[in-house]
Amino acid sequence: MPIVHHRAPSLLSYAMWVGSRGLLRPTLSLWPLNRPGMAGLFLIDRALAVGPRPAGVVRERMTLAGRPVELILPAGPSRRDAETAILYLHGGAFVVCGLGSHRSIASRLSRSCELPVFSVEYRQLPAAGVGTSVADAVGAYRELVSERGYRRVIVAGDSAGGFLAGKVIEAAIDEGLPMPTAFVGISPLLDLDVGTHPDRSSRSDAYIPRSKMAELAPLFARGPVVFNGVRRITDLADAAFPPTVMVTAEGEMLEADVIELVETLDDAGVDTVAHSYAWQVHAFPVLSTRHPESMHAIDVIAAFAADAIRKAKDTEHREGQRAG
Repeated sequence: MPIVHHRAPSLLSYAMWVGSRGLLRPTLSLWPLNRPGMAGLFLIDRALAVGPRPAGVVRERMTLAGRPVELILPAGPSRRDAETAILYLHGGAFVVCGLGSHRSIASRLSRSCELPVFSVEYRQLPAAGVGTSVADAVGAYRELVSERGYRRVIVAGDSAGGFLAGKVIEAAIDEGLPMPTAFVGISPLLDLDVGTHPDRSSRSDAYIPRSKMAELAPLFARGPVVFNGVRRITDLADAAFPPTVMVTAEGEMLEADVIELVETLDDAGVDTVAHSYAWQVHAFPVLSTRHPESMHAIDVIAAFAADAIRKAKDTEHREGQRAG
């Protein structure tokens, strides 16, 4: 089974879970999804953007496919691979969060993987639906591999960003673009309709209310870019899928889809693994920097990414020898 269970939680994990269940979940359940309610959520990202600057990295603002991007690079001397990068797509149910809220996780990935991380500020609700979010993510990836000189790009995302990362893989297949070197999902949303499925439950989830996901679902179809293609990333799972590593909280609402994806990929012969952590909250590596499980999850992701990059280089070398 390609599922690794981590069932010795730290004391901090219990506090985070209970706090999320008692405070965050009721707040999310009651938060209005009208235009004023959704528009006001941008303040969360603004507030987090003024927090302490992540250590050990340098940041630069730029654009990819016309969208604002924060490029994060490891500071100081590095053996960095100039032809490899990470494209990071933040979560937030396509309605909240951005560069500020996810600066910490992008910075930690950059330091641990010793790679540049391009964190994309894609359009989202209430101004734009998921089709537009997908177009922004795919456009950023297309520019990295077609114009910016990156031969190997790892696509990574948490929650809603995990869905966008999956759609980047779909676009690579459809457009004949280079396939991502790896897919990294942190509590990824893999099914756009998960909130409406009767066989999915958020009963054991620390803070995601299934009812709110069901309420959001009709809003995903907003333009201006029409949504196309699969609504379940598992529908793409076959031998052509890139190496995949997933991190989930045990029992969270989205974990069942993660398990289905990695088992399907494993059956297809794809290098894949999911790490399930007990007593954690949804997307926990994004939320805390000093949390032992978060640090372990980043190490797990970095090790998997390094192996995927090494194998990709080996394949490129063999193909170059045959061509020569």
